[in-house]
Amino acid sequence: MTEKTSLVPGWIRIGAQRHLVFQSRDGTFADDVAREEPAVLAFGFPTASSTPAFLEALGGESLGPAPLLVRPLRLGYAAERLKLPRAVCALVPDVPLVVPFTGRRRASVREIVGHDPRLTRLWERFCIDVGISLERNAAFIKRRIFDRPECDYRVLIIEDGDRYAIRAMCIFVIKEEEGRRIGYVMELLHDRSVDGMRAASHLLGLAVREASDAGAEALHAWSLTQSGSFPIFVLHAFVPVSDRLQFCVRALDPEVEAVATNRDRWYLSYLDADDV
Repeated sequence: MTEKTSLVPGWIRIGAQRHLVFQSRDGTFADDVAREEPAVLAFGFPTASSTPAFLEALGGESLGPAPLLVRPLRLGYAAERLKLPRAVCALVPDVPLVVPFTGRRRASVREIVGHDPRLTRLWERFCIDVGISLERNAAFIKRRIFDRPECDYRVLIIEDGDRYAIRAMCIFVIKEEEGRRIGYVMELLHDRSVDGMRAASHLLGLAVREASDAGAEALHAWSLTQSGSFPIFVLHAFVPVSDRLQFCVRALDPEVEAVATNRDRWYLSYLDADDV
């Protein structure tokens, strides 16, 4: 199917119900595929310049730019993002923007490298107020993260004492892009307790520190303002930045159109971007 249409099937959660969804890499969509494997919607993330052609092919609408947040890790990168003159940027020293001394890594922090069924329960505890999102259960994370070892994703979790339940998870990766190193926070999940949010904050702080130590110029993340993890990103000095990617959706079932085309009901992260 993906060879014919460039569509990636998956499961989407709308409230408490699961539905089939197609993610389009290039805007192509085939109605015969929708009839053979009925899905409720299709979506994708084209660049701003390619959005008109993408939407014409997909037959959907844009819900605005992808919700990019950026945490500069080098002073030179921050100056570049502030659009200072090139001559000024060249004079700015490439010094880290991370405090050199931070708190100790908690003893409850673990790094996992393979399928963990506990991640399904973590997602269920996180998504209690999420209107619509790809289902981020253990099987999805296995396929998206652990089955792609060439991508060098890091998956940090914090366990809850003797119960070994997962309180929070942070997935991140550092990539070489056009001669510079950029980090991506793929996902930040936590249970909806105060301890869970503190655990997620601790893990995100570790990701910031490790990315800085690895020479990354910045960390990028996707998070909508209504998301439960958004305040944690703000706490760690992530700021909203205009993204070149657009968030485009085509509702295939009239019953879900009102939710699917409402940006404020979505939960998004870089796990939704198949090419990161």
